[in-house]
Amino acid sequence: MIPAAADFNGAVAFELRVARQDSGMTIEELVHRSELNRSTMLRYFYNQRAIPVPALYQIAVALDLEPAEILARAAVRPLAERLAADGRP
Repeated sequence: MIPAAADFNGAVAFELRVARQDSGMTIEELVHRSELNRSTMLRYFYNQRAIPVPALYQIAVALDLEPAEILARAAVRPLAERLAADGRP
């Protein structure tokens, strides 16, 4: 994956984590609602695997969000803010 694509995938993963936390849903609830495999979902959430569009769709819908909303948030949130929220300098 080219660096810019990897960075954007990481931004999308971050926004999915934030959306899940904001929803109050546990990982288990989200796994059930999205019908995705738990370990695969965690790989998506922690940027260990590229997030395919169908998986993004399933996760977003399970979170009662539009997939485009997740992508838009990922496109505009500054990298420094994402790193700080993840506890990195």
